[in-house]
Amino acid sequence: MEKVFIFFLFIFLSFFAVAQDEDYVISKPAESEKENFNTIPNPDYTNYLLNSSAYTLKKRDIRISGTDIIYAKGSYGLTDNTMASISISLIGTLIGSIKQQININEDVKIGASISVGQLLSVPEDSMIFFAGGQAMITLGNIQNNITVGTGIYYANGTFDLINEEREFFLNNVYVATQKQISRRVYLMAEGIYFWNYNVFSGAAGFKIIIKKRMSLGFGVMPIVWKNPTINNSYVEGNLMPILSFRILLDRH
Repeated sequence: MEKVFIFFLFIFLSFFAVAQDEDYVISKPAESEKENFNTIPNPDYTNYLLNSSAYTLKKRDIRISGTDIIYAKGSYGLTDNTMASISISLIGTLIGSIKQQININEDVKIGASISVGQLLSVPEDSMIFFAGGQAMITLGNIQNNITVGTGIYYANGTFDLINEEREFFLNNVYVATQKQISRRVYLMAEGIYFWNYNVFSGAAGFKIIIKKRMSLGFGVMPIVWKNPTINNSYVEGNLMPILSFRILLDRH
């Protein structure tokens, strides 16, 4: 448990340091920064490596993304504040979602989304039904921002999933941030905690802008959990790579 606490403390201090940076989004950037950094607007402002920001696509814009070759997602701006998405994967995922953005002011956005569909489908009639919802608030602009969000998810399978049960709920909270460190490069960090299963995950890495409408993201995703089958204090962990590619089709 001490390791989990230290890990959380490290993540918190990292986010605190970013937020206290004198160039962070809460303070207005200098004119020289605008000239150097904002020449190429961020084409992937609706998402981080794993989590979602409160931003939505503009009306008629299209976003296509792929993660680790396995997962793909397509999104379409229904209005300037509403977008619809379809997620698919090589393991049989087919999930539809809709996301709404509420503009509080120029630097504060609130978002909410709902998702429903099939999380997994493999031979021998093995399927997992999925439904969930998220709410989040984003502070900053599309270049530099920080998002705090929470979600609740339900899954029901045709086979045992967790603790020999065919259905389960997940509740999580997350914090995600991105900061532009050069004209084409962003530093990104995320932390996710699933409190009903005492599991911590997240991501840390970089996003590189290619031309004007494409981005390449890469980093690592840690997963830390307590193994109750051994003893109450035994903590396990893993570290997995993340590679994503996103394209924004601006139809304005």
